[in-house]
Amino acid sequence: MLVTFSCDNELFDSEYKKDESRLFDKYYGLVDNTSLEKADRLKYIDSMVDFTRNKPKDTLMRNHLIDISISYGRLGVQDSSFKYKHRALQLSTKINDSLGLAKSNYSLGLYHLNNDALDSAYTYFYNSEKLYDQIENSELGGTSALTMAITQKRVRDYVGAQESAIKAIELLEQTDEVRYLASAYNTLASVSRSLGKYESSIEYYTKVYDYREGLKKESLKKDDKLLNSSTLNNLGMVYMDMQEYPKAISNFKKGLSYDSLQIKKIKSYIRLIDNLGYAEYKNGNLESFPDLLLEALNKSREVNDRLAMVSSGMHLSEIYFEKGDTALSKYYAENAYKTAKEVTYNDGILGSLELLMGTSDPNDGIAYGKEYIRISDSLQMEERAFQNKFAQVRFETDKLEVAKNKATERSRILIIIFSISVIIFLIGYILLQRRNNRKELEYQEGQQKANEEIFNLMLAQQGKLEEGKHLAKQRISEELHDGILSRLFGLRLSLDSLNNKHGKEVETLRSSYIDQLKDLGQEIRKISHDLNNENFTQDTLYPDVLKKLLKDQFEAQHVTYEFLYDQTINWDLITNSKKVHVYRIIQECLMNINKHANAKHITVTFKSKDASVELTIEDDGVGMDTAKAKSGIGMKNIKSRVAQIAGSYKIISKMNLGTQIQISFN
Repeated sequence: MLVTFSCDNELFDSEYKKDESRLFDKYYGLVDNTSLEKADRLKYIDSMVDFTRNKPKDTLMRNHLIDISISYGRLGVQDSSFKYKHRALQLSTKINDSLGLAKSNYSLGLYHLNNDALDSAYTYFYNSEKLYDQIENSELGGTSALTMAITQKRVRDYVGAQESAIKAIELLEQTDEVRYLASAYNTLASVSRSLGKYESSIEYYTKVYDYREGLKKESLKKDDKLLNSSTLNNLGMVYMDMQEYPKAISNFKKGLSYDSLQIKKIKSYIRLIDNLGYAEYKNGNLESFPDLLLEALNKSREVNDRLAMVSSGMHLSEIYFEKGDTALSKYYAENAYKTAKEVTYNDGILGSLELLMGTSDPNDGIAYGKEYIRISDSLQMEERAFQNKFAQVRFETDKLEVAKNKATERSRILIIIFSISVIIFLIGYILLQRRNNRKELEYQEGQQKANEEIFNLMLAQQGKLEEGKHLAKQRISEELHDGILSRLFGLRLSLDSLNNKHGKEVETLRSSYIDQLKDLGQEIRKISHDLNNENFTQDTLYPDVLKKLLKDQFEAQHVTYEFLYDQTINWDLITNSKKVHVYRIIQECLMNINKHANAKHITVTFKSKDASVELTIEDDGVGMDTAKAKSGIGMKNIKSRVAQIAGSYKIISKMNLGTQIQISFN
């Protein structure tokens, strides 16, 4: 159930209706409002939690879970904060969200770092840095490496901290995050100082100072100008280690010169006056002793800065010891020891024990010495354990990464093998298909040649048939002319001889026979003449083949047809190849008419026009859509054959008004 408050109820309702996603951000902003009571802010977090119920498990939900964990952390509810950080991690793992995994690991690392669980913190930071490296996010990868370096530095893993800080710098230099880059150099400078590399430490602190001076000009925050007070303090401490006290004093005083430092950065102010008082003493200037050191101690007590209390106490103890005032030296050393133990400040514990060994009587000194050795050994073992733990984390994580990379490489190799296999298969298939196409083309060419040969045989056979018919007709003509006509002529002569006989009846009969014989002679002569003089040239053969094609196609279907052709067409000038194509074109058209036209009458016409022959195939059928017809296989075949005879064609058709195909060729 969403928790609302009377003053914002209408606003929330309207915002919810306008854009639901803005409602969560509204609650998140109210949780961050420090002017509200903690109880009210917790209720807004409850509303954020309710908002996420029954929402899709996606990257937006992951962001919401991280925001909820941050909100709980701001209000000090660490258990709930930790719970939602883990939920975000689990969700990111479930949805394979690399960015979410990196963010969740970093968030959990910060949680454990704040709770001094340094081994767990390092594990999460290391995982986070690796994940950001995989997704090539330099900014967040750099911050992960930076926090990892800080964690390593806390357990004195200086070599590891140095490597992590350098990695952070390399990544952050690719971004505009100057603050984080300055922090990375600051960590590297601190590590270098701990390793005794003072020149490098000074170089890095100088870079930090320069970066932060740049921030002073660009930043809108007034407090940014005070950042370098701590940088100057750190530089002074390096010079103290090098026993170059004047340079140390110069940096401490420069740090104290920032306006309002005592008000806005009291802890920096305390450390600067503490270190300045100690440096002045080391440099032989006793005028400020013990005023600056006592001021630092008193102010640290006022703000409960116990680390500063330990430092000031140890400085006072050391100086009073050198002055021979063992009582005051022991007093300040004991207070420093007690305070250091309360906050587990190991450097302070060991330093104050070392002072107590010199200021106490022999028995107490021995006891403090044993305690010093015990704690020192314990710290060394703890530091070594942490370093081993960090090394183990790196080893195990890297081992998992190597295994993952091997698995990825195996998958990549399998994909490559599969891809190559597919490519080989496709190449083989293409080659096989091309070979089949080539064979099919060869088959079609062979079939075309066979068709031409068959057609030539048909023409030759038809020629022989016509030649035989011509010879038969000639023989019959000769027999009619030389045999029957001769005998009839003799009969006529015989009948003519009857003219010597007299009698009306004989004359009438004789005249009738003679007239009949004359008529028969004329008829036989006419037949003989027609048979002997009919043109049976090769020109008449091709049209006869086409007539037979029409007869075979339509005679049995009770479809009437006409075949008209121009007698002036010289078929001898047309190659047999063209005749075959024309024959196949007509055959294809007639087949289409049979299948689709539902025609009652067909006309095939050949005309001679200039140097071309025009073929027209016309039917009185149902007509057709010429656009669709041109995409059909039959028309494509016709178009191909027309192209092969170097001709042109045109289709004229209207629905229910028949179709006309016009083809022209030379």
